[in-house]
Amino acid sequence: MAKREVLRRRVESTETLQSVVQTMKALATVRIGQVRRAVKALDASAETLELAFQALLRREPELATFLVPVHSDAWAAVLFGSDHGLCGPFNERLARHAHTRLEPLAERHGPPRLMVAGRRLRPRLAALGYDVERVVRLPGSVDAIEEAVLQVVDQVEAWQRDHGVSRVLVMHHRPTTGVAYRPHTLQLLPLDLEWLRELRERPWPTNRLPMLGLEGEELLRGLVRQQLAMLLVRAFAASQAAENAARLAAMESAESNVEERLSELRHAANLERQNAVTEELLDVQAAYQATGESGL
Repeated sequence: MAKREVLRRRVESTETLQSVVQTMKALATVRIGQVRRAVKALDASAETLELAFQALLRREPELATFLVPVHSDAWAAVLFGSDHGLCGPFNERLARHAHTRLEPLAERHGPPRLMVAGRRLRPRLAALGYDVERVVRLPGSVDAIEEAVLQVVDQVEAWQRDHGVSRVLVMHHRPTTGVAYRPHTLQLLPLDLEWLRELRERPWPTNRLPMLGLEGEELLRGLVRQQLAMLLVRAFAASQAAENAARLAAMESAESNVEERLSELRHAANLERQNAVTEELLDVQAAYQATGESGL
């Protein structure tokens, strides 16, 4: 009887775990969809920002000289990990990717200033010998990405102002197909001069010329800040989509293991129940035989 009770409790706890895993799978799937819709919604804003750069550089092409990076060995990187677990080797893979990219640059220009989004990435980087200057908590929803982006932009501007940082890299995972993801590196600063040159030479889309309401340098600084924010929003969104893809993959693997374990427990419980019934029948038969032999 005691063994049957133990098996029953194990079946119930495993069924509860199965329900939790299924719920987490559903949440990860929903969040992937939310993030992808948010990224798609950024396309219109990105086009508007490109038009603003194009209008300014067509009217005042000499402003492009302000975007030429100042020669400096000071550099930095912003890395995106996770705040929560149950996402497989998500942080380990990003840490290894970062080490592969950062080590050659560190040998030439010295150690980078590092900022991490997601507290679980920090110990992985520390194990590889990197000191993290600041950790930013990841936004809990798509709507909260803006606040996290502002923290990163403020830190980047502080690096530029206080330490002469002229080059900033961003490293994060981004989803590929299904539940797969891979690490990605982009250059946040300096801005791509080829891209700016292409914008300046691109034909204006209408016959109405734009009017500038601010001084050229002030407008350029504002546009650069907006471009940084745009790139970081995409990085946050891509990383969160990849994190949920990793979590979905981990939950699918866990679900398979739970189903296998649950099948084993149910089989053992059924077998124990059958053994108990058999023992009871044998007891009845033995009692009947004993009663017959005694002449009762």
